[in-house]
Amino acid sequence: MNISSNNQIGSIVETRFQDKTVIVTGAGSGIGQAIVIRLVAEGAFVLGIDLNEAGLKQTTLLTSRPERVSIAVASVTDEQQITEKVNEYIARQGRLDVLINMAGIMCASIATDTTLEQFRSVIDTNLVGTFLMCRICLPHLLITKGNIVNAASTAGLHGHPYMVAYAASKGGVIALTKSLAREYIRQGVRVNAVAPGGTATPLVFTMKFPAGIDQSLFTNLQLPDRAMAQPSQIAAVVTMLASADGSFINGEVIRIDGGCHT
Repeated sequence: MNISSNNQIGSIVETRFQDKTVIVTGAGSGIGQAIVIRLVAEGAFVLGIDLNEAGLKQTTLLTSRPERVSIAVASVTDEQQITEKVNEYIARQGRLDVLINMAGIMCASIATDTTLEQFRSVIDTNLVGTFLMCRICLPHLLITKGNIVNAASTAGLHGHPYMVAYAASKGGVIALTKSLAREYIRQGVRVNAVAPGGTATPLVFTMKFPAGIDQSLFTNLQLPDRAMAQPSQIAAVVTMLASADGSFINGEVIRIDGGCHT
């Protein structure tokens, strides 16, 4: 996120998350980073979780009120580690209002070349990690009648070539989101997801597809000018869902792709 975007977000009146406590995974870059910046601008206290310590520190510096940001260098696949980090933070803050699961990895590979290790690694981070964070945080969210926003993807909604592991993990996140929303509907906890299309993040820019693939298979997955969403545009939808503005949205997966999957 550039500085001008940060300054613009910093001008938002602090209302929707004033003194709310939020946990964001994948907070060290991309969409997760943009969400933390937006939340702090709107008055939240945030715990950012990521394996990238340098990225977490950069996120903190980019916010309008760095003193409201705590960081935890941890993997969402490490049950013991994230349980300790989350519980320590909530004990210190006294409450948890929102969990936002944005941690994720990608693997681009021809299906028959995708190793079991690669497949499991993506599933573990994107799906199992999301489940673990939900399971750890739900008892606290039941107290505050809080909510969860998960990171799905258009890859989990539509056929996406050369990304079988990623697509499967995001399809799982969608099913997890809808199941949790139904299970906790009478207990006041909402669970939603966003499904971004192509977004200008380090994760996307560093991903490499195999040589010799059929590029024509991507024709209907891109906007005519190949435009990509900015992380701040995804963050705007996530924070809406997590705020009182989204109070009557539950079990939903909001596609954010500029219309290329319409």
